[in-house]
Amino acid sequence: MRYLTSALISEGVTDDQFLPRLLGRALTELCCTEFDDPVEVADVQPLRDRKGPSGLPDVIRLVERNQASFSIIFFHHDQGTSIERVEDEWLRPLRRAWGERPERLVTVVPVRETEAWLLADGEGLRRALGVRWTDTAMGLPSHPKDVERIEDPKQVLNQVLARVSRSIGDHYGQLGELVSLDRLRLVPAYQKWWADTRKALTDLGYRPAGGYPKQSGGSAR
Repeated sequence: MRYLTSALISEGVTDDQFLPRLLGRALTELCCTEFDDPVEVADVQPLRDRKGPSGLPDVIRLVERNQASFSIIFFHHDQGTSIERVEDEWLRPLRRAWGERPERLVTVVPVRETEAWLLADGEGLRRALGVRWTDTAMGLPSHPKDVERIEDPKQVLNQVLARVSRSIGDHYGQLGELVSLDRLRLVPAYQKWWADTRKALTDLGYRPAGGYPKQSGGSAR
């Protein structure tokens, strides 16, 4: 059995409460459904220095400080209002700076904000909050993919959380455990994360279910 280690570099503390739990569950499911290798998936470890990376050098410094500790490094950055800006200021420069590092870099870029993914599953929200409010009453769209159309997902989620008494941090952690992966698979940004992670695992030598595709000349990878 192979052992898969991964880490997360995210924008904020609340992202560290939600994303490691979600990505750990998703990694386990991906390995079980997409690969032939038996894999034990370790918890996704948040890497943080101060409040979060303030620039590209901070990201590289965090990775180098944990050199060879992880097979995959997930880098999270919300898309905000412009994916072009995120690509220009963060993603392309980070890929160039990554060079020939042995760790595989996988970006996690929810449309608008991470909170959009938390809004994809009304039942998960109800279970986490212990309420019976309808999706409409919580301001959720009827289809998961439409969470990417919400202009301010954080505001929508905070308005829901403000109606209960427990701390926001508690809810973020719970939602990482409860949000439905089936629902998230209908969200385009999550679909991209899944495809990118699958490729990273294949590049690391994990065997895709059904074997590697044939290469030119008839040889298998």
